[in-house]
Amino acid sequence: MELSFIVIDDSELDCFIARKIIEHTDANLHVKTFQNAQLALETIRENDAVDSDAITIILLDLQMPLMNGFEFVEEFEKLPPEVKKMYMVVVVSSTRNNKDIFRILTYRAVHSRLEKPLTREKLLSLIAEARSR
Repeated sequence: MELSFIVIDDSELDCFIARKIIEHTDANLHVKTFQNAQLALETIRENDAVDSDAITIILLDLQMPLMNGFEFVEEFEKLPPEVKKMYMVVVVSSTRNNKDIFRILTYRAVHSRLEKPLTREKLLSLIAEARSR
């Protein structure tokens, strides 16, 4: 199974750290980073290659300007089912707001939530989950 990552975080530093953790965990994993959730969504919409054996894990920050994580997920859920099944949305956030945490986990497209910082151990667990799908 082919596995790749999309990191969506308005923090350039958080994108850089996530990329390095992913690349150091497995050098064969492809990583795209976006500091703008709208651009990431447009890229996903434009990707018309449907590979039933490929999974892309989206690491999504919640609190971002322009388009936040909630808005991203709301738009993502409007995508065709054959596109959505190629992605695994994981919210990576430092928020302690229980209302936000509960709300984001009510969306069908959201697989799970990880607390920042992203670590190699958390990443390995995600990779194992994605490969067992």
